[in-house]
Amino acid sequence: MLLAMLVILAGVPVSGRVVDAQTQSPMAGVRVMLFPAEQMFLPGAMGPQQAMTDVNGQFVFDAVAPGRYRIDAQKMGFAPLAGASNSSVLEVTAGHALTGLELRLKKGGAITGRIVDAGGEPLPWIMVSALRQAADAPPGRVMATTAQMAQTNDLGEFRLASLPEGDYVVIAAPQPAPPFSQSTGANGFALAPTYYPGTANKDAAQIITLASAQTVSGLQFSLVSTPAYQVSGVVVDEAGSPVSGAMVTLMIEARNGGTGAPAMGQSDENGMFRIGGVVPGTYRLMAGTQTIWRGGSTAGGGVAGGMVTVTGGVFVGGASLGGPGVPPPPATTMPTPIEVTVDNADVSGLKIVLTTRR
Repeated sequence: MLLAMLVILAGVPVSGRVVDAQTQSPMAGVRVMLFPAEQMFLPGAMGPQQAMTDVNGQFVFDAVAPGRYRIDAQKMGFAPLAGASNSSVLEVTAGHALTGLELRLKKGGAITGRIVDAGGEPLPWIMVSALRQAADAPPGRVMATTAQMAQTNDLGEFRLASLPEGDYVVIAAPQPAPPFSQSTGANGFALAPTYYPGTANKDAAQIITLASAQTVSGLQFSLVSTPAYQVSGVVVDEAGSPVSGAMVTLMIEARNGGTGAPAMGQSDENGMFRIGGVVPGTYRLMAGTQTIWRGGSTAGGGVAGGMVTVTGGVFVGGASLGGPGVPPPPATTMPTPIEVTVDNADVSGLKIVLTTRR
C-alpha cells in the first residue's frame, strides 16, 4: 500500500511532440510548459513545469502530479499555443501516462509602427502593447488582454511580434514621472496612455485584424496630452499616529490590458503623501513600510489592504509591520490594493491606516 502511494505521489509521464501547423514538420527548441488550470502562482513559489523539444519535436515531462493543467508552447516567430482560442486543458490521472500529444504552432503575426511627439519627432523608450480583443466583447466595446509588449528605439520605432491571429488594439504608455515627484506636470498637463490612432478613450481605439504570419506596418501616432491631477492623503498607524517614510504606490488599473509604470510617493514626518502628474483613470493604491527585522530575521514589509472605490474621504485596510520580537509575516501574505478613481479633479483627504499583524 505504501509503495502504491509513493508511485501516485511521484506523478506520471506526459509526452508528445510539437509541429509546424502549416508544414506539419517537427519543431526543435520549443519551450513547452504546464500550468495548474485553476491556480495562480504565489510570489516565491516554483514556476510552471518546463520541457524543451528535441530535433524530432519530442518533449517529455517525466513525473506530473494528477490534476488539470493548461499547456503552452512557445518559440520565437510563432504564436504561443496559449494564445490560441482552442487552448487545451489536460487531465492527468494517477497511474495513467499521458502520451501522444500533438501541439501545432502557427506562425506569429506582427504589428510595427512609430511613436512621435506633437512636432513629429520620435519618442524613444515608450512602452507599446498589443491588446488582443476578447472574442465575446460587446459590440463597440474594447475588452482585451496584453498579448505582447515592446519599447520604442531611438527612432521611436516599435515591433510587436509573435502575435496570435485575432483582433488587436495598440496602446502606448509614456515614461513614468520621476519617483516621489510632487509636480502635477508641465502647466498642469501630462502625457496619457494613448490608443492608436491617437485617443485616450479605449472605446475609440482602432481595431487591427491580424492573420497568422501577417505583418501590419506603418502605425504612427502621438501621445495625448491631458490635464494632470494630484492624489494626496495621510498614512497613520492603528493609534492614529502619523507614519513617516511609508511608501505609497499608485498603479494604473489594467482591466483592459496593458501596463503602466507606477507613480510613487513617500509620507513625510507628518504622515502626509502627495503624488502628482496623475491623469484621469482608475488606479490601484498600495502603501506599506520597510522594516528591518531583529533577532536574526530578514527585512519585511506590509501593504494596506481592502478593495473599495475611492474618489475622496477615508479608507482603512490591513497591513503588516515589523518590530523587535515580532516574527515576519508569512511569505504568502498577499497585499490587496485599493481602487482610486481620478476624474477631472485632485483626490485629497485619503487616510491609510497601517495595522500591525501579530
